[in-house]
Amino acid sequence: MRFENARNYDEFAQAQNWAAKSLVSLIETFRGEFGLVYEIGCGSGLLTKVLLERLEIEHLSLNDLYESQIMNGFHSQIGDICQIEMPKGLDLVVSSSVFQWIDPLEVLAFRIKQALKKGGICAFAMLSKGSLNELSSYTKQGLNYLAPEQIEHIFSKYFDVLAMRTSSYTSQFNSLKELLVSLKETGVNNIKGSFVLNKTSLAGLEAHFNGAYELSYNYTFLVAQKG
Repeated sequence: MRFENARNYDEFAQAQNWAAKSLVSLIETFRGEFGLVYEIGCGSGLLTKVLLERLEIEHLSLNDLYESQIMNGFHSQIGDICQIEMPKGLDLVVSSSVFQWIDPLEVLAFRIKQALKKGGICAFAMLSKGSLNELSSYTKQGLNYLAPEQIEHIFSKYFDVLAMRTSSYTSQFNSLKELLVSLKETGVNNIKGSFVLNKTSLAGLEAHFNGAYELSYNYTFLVAQKG
C-alpha cells in the first residue's frame, strides 16, 4: 500500500492500532530505553507514534516500500526489507502488522539478527493463522498465515525468545459495504484473483455473513533477544 495516498488508513485501522499499542506494552515489560531503533514497514506511522510516546529512543530509523509523510524528519530507507542493507549495531528492530507479508520469514529473521548488536531486541506483531477467516472461508482467498508455533520456531533458531503472546481483535461493521471499504482502505486482504465482486458474489457474501458483519484479526506478538 502506498501510504502517501492512503489518507483514510488510520481511520479504518482499528485492529492495527490496537496491535501497535499492545506490542509496545509488551516491549515495555522488558526495556523502556533504546539507542538505535529500526522500524520495518512504518506505513502511516501508527506504531511509530506509539514508540515515540512510550519509549525513550535516541535515534529512530524508518523503513517501508514507499515513502510516507511520517518519514519526514527521520532517517529512512525505502525498499524491500529482504533486499536492502539494514543498519548495523541496532538496539531494537520492531514492526507491527507487516511480517505476515514476508515470505520466507526465516530470511528476514536472519537479516535482523545480523543487524542487531549483542543483546539487541527483535519485537513484532503479525497476523497469524485464522485471521479474516470470516471472509476467506467464502472467497477461498487470503494470505497463507503462519501458526503462532511456526513463527516462534523460526525466530527461536536465531534468538532467545523472551515472550510470545497470541491475541485476537474483532472488528464489527454495520454493513457488508462498510466491511469491504475497511479492507480496501487498510489493504489487509484485497479481494482479487478468481473471486470477483459483482451482483451475484455480493449477494453470496451477504448470505454468508448473515447479518454478522465482523472480521477477526489473530495476532502473534513476539519479543526475542540476540544472544
